[in-house]
Formats: sequence, C-alpha cells, structure tokens
Amino acid sequence: MKRKVAGFLSLAMSMTLLFSACGKSSSGGAGKDLKASEVLAATNPEKVPPTARGRKDTLIIGFAAPEGKFNPIYSSTVDDSYVTEMVFDGLMSNDVQGNPIGKVAKKWEISKDSKTYTFHLNKDIKFSNGEKLTARDVEFTFTSICDPKYDGSRSDSVDKLVGYKEYHKGEAKTVEGIKVIDDYTISFTETEVKAPALSSDFGTGIMCKSYYNFEKGDIKKIKDLFLKPMGCGPYIFKNYKAGQEANFEKNPSYWDGVAKINKVILKVTTAQTNIQGLSAGEVDMDRIPAAPENIQMLQSAAFVNMQLYPENGYGFISLNLKNEKFKDKKVRQALTYGLNRKGFIDARYKGYADVCNVPMSKVSWAYTQDINKYEYNPEKANQLLEAAGWIKKDNGFRYKDGKKFEIHWMTFQGSKYVEMLIPIVKDNWKAIGIDVIPELMEFNTLSTKVFDEQKFEMYNMSWTLNIDPDPSGIFASKQAELGGYNAGSWKNEESDKLMNEALKTTDLKERKKIYGEWLKIVNEELPYIFMDQSKEMWAVSSRVKGIDLSPYIRFTHQIAKAELIEPKAK
Repeated sequence: MKRKVAGFLSLAMSMTLLFSACGKSSSGGAGKDLKASEVLAATNPEKVPPTARGRKDTLIIGFAAPEGKFNPIYSSTVDDSYVTEMVFDGLMSNDVQGNPIGKVAKKWEISKDSKTYTFHLNKDIKFSNGEKLTARDVEFTFTSICDPKYDGSRSDSVDKLVGYKEYHKGEAKTVEGIKVIDDYTISFTETEVKAPALSSDFGTGIMCKSYYNFEKGDIKKIKDLFLKPMGCGPYIFKNYKAGQEANFEKNPSYWDGVAKINKVILKVTTAQTNIQGLSAGEVDMDRIPAAPENIQMLQSAAFVNMQLYPENGYGFISLNLKNEKFKDKKVRQALTYGLNRKGFIDARYKGYADVCNVPMSKVSWAYTQDINKYEYNPEKANQLLEAAGWIKKDNGFRYKDGKKFEIHWMTFQGSKYVEMLIPIVKDNWKAIGIDVIPELMEFNTLSTKVFDEQKFEMYNMSWTLNIDPDPSGIFASKQAELGGYNAGSWKNEESDKLMNEALKTTDLKERKKIYGEWLKIVNEELPYIFMDQSKEMWAVSSRVKGIDLSPYIRFTHQIAKAELIEPKAK
C-alpha cells in the first residue's frame, strides 16, 4: 500500500502507503456508481495546443512532489513509486482484473503445501548498465529487505520466509528460505501458507547486485543511491530537480519491447495549477479530483479525455491511540458520529465519492456493507462523550480530569480537500465540545512526523491499496513500530488473529468470511475515522494513445506501449 495526500484524489492517499461518499446529487449523479468505469471523451481532439504539439518525443505527466526515495524497497508514496516503476521491473505484475502475471519471471510453480514459490526468469533481461539480470540479483533484492538495518516498509513481504528471523537478528549469514537454484531459477519458502504471496510479495522491482551491493548491516549504501536509481525497466532515470520534475529517457535495451516515447518527464503540479497546465498543453496527463467543476473546466479544453474509475483506496483521519484522549473507543465513535462526513463528501465530490466505513475498497472481493454506517448524529456523539467521562462546561467545551478536550490536527497544505475539510471538522466538533487546532505543513514533513517519529495527535491522509485485501501491512500490531504504517498504534489481539488466519487460508470464500469478521471489529473499534472512497480521475491529452487506466492498472504498467500521435478530428 502507498500513502498519498487525501485530496489529490482529492489530490493528492498518496501511501505508498505509495498516500487518498454519497447521496444523489443534482450536479453529479453520473459519478454515483463506484462500480462503473467511464471515459469522458474529448469533444475536439485536434485542439491540442501548439505547446504540446511541439513536444513530439516527450510525454509530460503531472504528479505531486515525491519524497525522493527512488528505490523499490524503500519507496512509500504513490509518487515515489511512479519513479521506481518507470525504472525497475519485478518478478510479477498483474492484469486488469488484478490477477498475477509474470514479468521478470516468465513462469512459476507453487509447491503442493503452498509454501514454496519457484520462479523461472526470462533470460534476455539486462539492467540499463548492460549487466544481465540473474537469480543472484533477485536474491540480493529480497535479502536486502531482510537486512538487520532495513528500515523501510516492505518487511511484510519477507518476514514469513524461512530463516528471516535468524538473518534479521544477525544470527545467520543467509536467508534459508531464499535459494538460488541456477542463474535463472530461484525459490522462496515460507514458514507458513501465505495466500496472497504471489500478488503481494513478488512485485518489488529487482535491484542490480553489483550496483547496489553492500555489506550486511550497511544498507545506507542503498539510501545513498536514492537519487541514482538503476534497473531493468522501460526507462532510464536521468535526474530529479527537487520540487520540479524527474526526467527519464527510454531504455534502448529494454527486454520487453523498447518504449515508443523517447522521453518522459514527471512534473510536479499542484491543485492550483494542474488543470491550467493541462489546458495549456504544458502537461499531457495528470490526476485531477473527480469533481463536476473540474470536469467542466477540462471539457472546455475540448482535447482532454477523462478516465474515471473506482479508487482502490480510501481517505481517513487517524488518531494517536497512545494518547489518553483517544484510547476509549467511545471517544473515537463519538468523533465519527459527530462529523458530517456525508455533507463534506457531497460538497467536495458532488456524487463522485461515497462515505467510507471500513478500510477496504469497494472494488475488492472482500468488501462488505454489513457494518455500522455511523451516520451523522451529534446527539449520539454527545452521549458517548459523556459516557467516556468528558463533561461539557459552561464555555461549551468538554473537560476530563481538569484537561480541556482539544485536538492538534496535523494536515498538509496545498489541497482543496483539506481547505474544505478544516472548517467542517472545527465546526462539527466544536458543536460537541471539542476544540480542534489545525497545523498545516508540507506532505513530506507530515509523513516524517507521522510514520518516522509518531509525533502527532491526529492527521489525515489516504491509502492506495494492494490488489489483495490483506490489511496487515497497515493494521498489524508489529506495524506500530517507528517507520511502520500503524502509526496510530491500534493493537487488537483478535484483529491480529483474524488477519493471520486469513493469510493462511487459500479458499477465497473462507477468506472473505474471515475478512467480514475482521471488518466488523475494525468498524466497531475505529482505529481511523474513515472518510471517503472516491473515483480516481486521470485527464489525458488526445495526443496520448495506449494509456487505459483502471483500479489495478497504473500508467507505469503501460508506459512502454504508449504513443504520441497527431490527433484527428472526429
């Protein structure tokens, strides 16, 4: 999963992890059905501005400012992952339905006990430095994630490997469960069955051992190369100008078919500039919040196609459960009842999003609606706060043990989503006796304070999720450590038990049943105040051909096949 700014979708979940509701609306009814994907076609494809027409060999794609962790085992935001996916290929990828398909691995076998995965690699793959990719590079990549000093977010892809614990503790020289059989064959053996392993664990981009090589425990060498990524993907990274753009040139020796577009620029855009940049032809593609006013502006440009599809993710507000104020679930429930989420979401998206009540996308096979909807109910919120010992005084605010109930809310700047949300949260929660103090900052600063330091009371973001619904990468108790994604420190024994049970269950119907039980616990405990599941929208110039996006297909999946064309009139 990736973290993203909740509001790009709003704008930008952009989280990588890479961090993202709704009655009928007179202005946005067409976006109400999240099950449907749609394309709003350009009305005048020929109207592409001269600025864009002059870039015959360069595609410009808008994205939010990345953290700069351009490495497949460290990237954690959506925008960092775009960079790594341009440069690196993993063993596995997926098709449009989300089914696993081979990438670096041309075929694979799974043992009868479902614990060993054997991959046979394509033999004609070279890194962009000319070296052949072999099983040793695959071994190096996954062993790096097992390193005692590894502090990224990919540990859940290796921690079930035989020998992981011994290697991670420094008690073994190799990871027993990773075996190189020959130059183009490698196997991974787990200590227990892990149902989603094929789709969730083996998509990590393969690193070149000779380029990234380091001695065990000295993983800083990988970090030193964050801004010099080198892989076997369709494009070669050229440079990154912080806060401006990342530049790429096609890899002339790309093993899966040389890209048709010579140069790609990922250009930093903002909610204030992205539509203008698209309309002026300064950007060819960008994520735009799926709101009617945005669609209307893009339609007036005439040459822009809009691709809308259900978001595989959700927006949320997180509370730090190590803080005494939030330990009682009655307080978390009160905050949810006391926030008019539907009113905000209808106002922001006007029919292109739904209220979210569980941490699972509606596109997932594991999703359920058999849950408490927490519809806006200030009276219920007041009752719960009273029951939790928070008493309202004459000044209208609540107190407990002499302390006023106030919340310091860290959020990110430059987002219309946040700009609209702040006054609603302040007003709604003031009405139930809670004082909210927002603090705006850059998204990367927020990410550091939340995940690396866990110094916050409340923050909001969104998650972009993996294809498999396994939520342990976010909600497992072990993810509550510094650097983990469970920054709010929600720890629940039954939750951990159910997540582990689901991982060991290969029968899909049984897994769905287990996740149904888990979702009821989460819906009751509310580790987050769940906000929205929206439609993702990409605006794509009519001069771009071959990019067809959907919940499980990103532009990086198709970038090598994309083309720049001379648009024709309809």
